[in-house]
Amino acid sequence: MSVCRPARCLLSKTSPLPKPSPHHLRTFHTTPCRNARRRPHYPNIKASDLNLLKTQAAENYPAYKPDDEALLAKKYTPSQIAAIKAAEAAIDPLDLVTQSSYRTDPWRLPYEDDLATVDPIIDHAPKLHGVPGNGKFWEATPAERDAAIEQVANEQIAKLYPNGFPENPSDDEKSKIREAMEAVMMHAYMDPRTTFFSDSKEVMDSMVDPRHSAVLQELPRIDSRVVRATATTQNKEEEDPRVKATLLKLGWTQQQLRQQTKVKCLIQHAVVNQTRMGKIRSMYYLSIAGNGNGLLGVGEGKSTEPEEGRRQSINAAIRNMKPIPRYEARTIYGEVEKKVGAVRVQLSSRPPGFGLRVQHLIFEMARLAGLQDLAARVPRSRNKMNVVKATWEALMGQKLPEDIARARGKKLVDVRRVYYGTSVH
Repeated sequence: MSVCRPARCLLSKTSPLPKPSPHHLRTFHTTPCRNARRRPHYPNIKASDLNLLKTQAAENYPAYKPDDEALLAKKYTPSQIAAIKAAEAAIDPLDLVTQSSYRTDPWRLPYEDDLATVDPIIDHAPKLHGVPGNGKFWEATPAERDAAIEQVANEQIAKLYPNGFPENPSDDEKSKIREAMEAVMMHAYMDPRTTFFSDSKEVMDSMVDPRHSAVLQELPRIDSRVVRATATTQNKEEEDPRVKATLLKLGWTQQQLRQQTKVKCLIQHAVVNQTRMGKIRSMYYLSIAGNGNGLLGVGEGKSTEPEEGRRQSINAAIRNMKPIPRYEARTIYGEVEKKVGAVRVQLSSRPPGFGLRVQHLIFEMARLAGLQDLAARVPRSRNKMNVVKATWEALMGQKLPEDIARARGKKLVDVRRVYYGTSVH
């Protein structure tokens, strides 16, 4: 066959080249390509919608008015006011709205502090170096103690009633005076001046200074964690020792344990132990516990008494509660697979609104852990006990993006926080 072409083939209009296939020759993910563009499950956020954040920033952090500046001028000098305005101008109010949000995870600090004052419990009280005067003091004698109690009580009464007691007090005023006297005497007995005495006036004055005093002034009352966990009333029945141990470990009260923890018994069946005395029948229980906001625990229990075995499993699940990493507080990070025995569990993250399309045992665990969008497959054996254990180990063994970026020497940037201001659904 000749390869020569006639002249009319060269002069005629050539046919267009074939269009490239929409399918890529080499994909970078396991999801197959589609010809049509798939619509996302959540609406896209337009740039015009972000004006709401600017409006919110202007409402929460308005500019100073003349009246506000007049009030500031009464308390601060002009140089201090200028420094305050320069510091506030350096911070964009939009950043305060999008980034200065309160933490809602279970591991947040249990208190708020602006570092403006010294907390007598959390912070260390400033101490003076050395004791003024000659530093000689001794334990007070009974006579010196009575004189000191009288002096401290008179000082406290003068603070409470600077104009003296009312002449004709009513019943309510009498009760208030009685309560004030009890508080004054308690304060007098706790004052260091009633325990130690010195000839030096500087030493006695230093005992009143809260920076020297062992008992700080206005010290709030706090309950010990042990006392709070084991507090019982006269009409209350004696608690289970294992429950007390659980409360001591978590630092919770019985009421907090009931309100913040949800438990569910997933598996129960009879087991038999063959001994030389015969067969001993017991009941096996496997329970889970969680708070619905990132904590999940699995516990086992076995006993000849059904209620005792169930209580063992519940207490073990509460003690074993650990934090579960959650992406956007609704799903897991990527895909996780775990194998326990002959059971292999495959967990996959899903977009918002997908729901929990998983096995019933995994559904209960995801619900107590606070997961809302999750898909799971159990392709091989479906032994219930191993399914629960494999799911728990898979949730605990997730690879976080921060760890992967740190291992690669990269810096992780949250794209949604930067470009969408955390408003993604």
